[in-house]
Amino acid sequence: MKVSVIVPVCNVRDYLPQCVESILTQSFQNFELLLVDDNSTDGSEQLCDQYAQTDPRVRVLHLTEHRGVSVARNTGVKNARGDLISFIDSDDFVSEEYLAQMVATLTAYQADVVFTEYNELDQQAGIFYFNVVSAAKGEVYELTAQEAAAMPDERLPFRHGCYVHPWGKLAKRELYLQHPFIPDLYFEDGPNSLRIFLATHKVVGLLRDDYTYRIKCPHAITQGTKILKGNMDLLQAFRFRALDMLAAGVDPTSFRAELLHNLQTDAGKLEVANQTDCEEYRELQWLLKLMTQAQVPGQ
Repeated sequence: MKVSVIVPVCNVRDYLPQCVESILTQSFQNFELLLVDDNSTDGSEQLCDQYAQTDPRVRVLHLTEHRGVSVARNTGVKNARGDLISFIDSDDFVSEEYLAQMVATLTAYQADVVFTEYNELDQQAGIFYFNVVSAAKGEVYELTAQEAAAMPDERLPFRHGCYVHPWGKLAKRELYLQHPFIPDLYFEDGPNSLRIFLATHKVVGLLRDDYTYRIKCPHAITQGTKILKGNMDLLQAFRFRALDMLAAGVDPTSFRAELLHNLQTDAGKLEVANQTDCEEYRELQWLLKLMTQAQVPGQ
């Protein structure tokens, strides 16, 4: 089976070479690399073209205006020629065995989706976090669609991000064609990953750390009016997830702790920015009040 690796690109010239070169040196050879340039202006767009000119496995799709990561990913899926899709963020990188391990696991277990653990690189602090114990590396966990949807599961050794993020996964292309990413929505990954899980027959978790996530520095989303859109999009994303889980008969209280953390964090951002006299802040406070009154055991 052929894999289409999709990398959304937007003004990441400093990090793009490490990402692309980690993909081009994969031990697994039956893949194509789609670089979807989301109207970059820092030279990333030219770098993409250079890779396409020197390696026939690379194709570049240039968006004529900035559309956001959801549209970039959806564009990549529509233009993909592979049977399987793997998303990699343009400032992250993978080991040379990443695709080989993912494809082998998906094939061996006849799964629709395989997800994996990941390491974290905090470049600003100069710290590399390894998140898989060597003795357990390579363990495989088979899940039904509903088990994967009830994320996270404390009985499994996978962190929350393994379920939510679109990267660190390998899935059949048809799933992403049927369930595209929601455009113009921050936190679009949670609703999409949930729908992908619910549309499958079998999901497999692979306990390896071949993917390295680069911890991002604070950026514009925490500033000005973007705080307000981010807060509302966060709530919208949770509502999408809760509705899908209820419709599928999956208990949505599994992400209650995640919701509480995000509500408290976002309310704090608005307080620091002196933006408490707004509808968004009042909505956050209302939900926090409801969660406090509910007094769910263990929370």
